[in-house]
Amino acid sequence: MLAECSLAGIYLPPFFVYACTALPIYLGIRFALARSGLLRWVWHPGLFEFAVSVCLVSLLVLYV
Repeated sequence: MLAECSLAGIYLPPFFVYACTALPIYLGIRFALARSGLLRWVWHPGLFEFAVSVCLVSLLVLYV
């Protein structure tokens, strides 16, 4: 797990860094899911997308 990051003298928590790192990955996965039509088969697309984003952030926390 990362320690605090300093950006222009402001200390950022590691969770913020992980969330910002996961955002482009999440947007790519969301675009791929929407293009493939998989989101139409999901019961609640918003909840599914939220779960994917939480899984991405947790994977980054565990493996980075």
